Amino acid sequence: MTTEYLEQQLAKWQRILLVFAGAGFMMAASTFGIVDVYTFSYGWVMAWVVLQLGTVPVGLLMLFGREWRRLPLSQRLTTAFGFLGSGWLGWLAIGFRLASESPMALGVIVLAGAILAAVYGLLQRARRASPEEIFP
Repeated sequence: MTTEYLEQQLAKWQRILLVFAGAGFMMAASTFGIVDVYTFSYGWVMAWVVLQLGTVPVGLLMLFGREWRRLPLSQRLTTAFGFLGSGWLGWLAIGFRLASESPMALGVIVLAGAILAAVYGLLQRARRASPEEIFP
């Protein structure tokens, strides 16, 4: 694959990310503040599975995939972590549901999100600190 082709694919995945991010926010919002006994419907669980299978593998492939490594990390970093963050929102929805039964579960999920955000922040800082080449 050429770099131009990967840049076109990245633009396509950035548009797809908007759909998954919206789905993640809606899933988290749908379970926020539920304190009564609540069971997840079959449709909700299937939407959660689609969210996880559609976000986490794509984010990991963009970060570590052999083909995607041809593109500089600075170009694919935000999109890759956007997919991972959208997947985390699905886990946050589960955590909101479990918070009344096990606050520790919500704490672990929030901690995982904080670690994800910290890694992203550190990579962004390293990207900004590295000098750009004027003449490649």
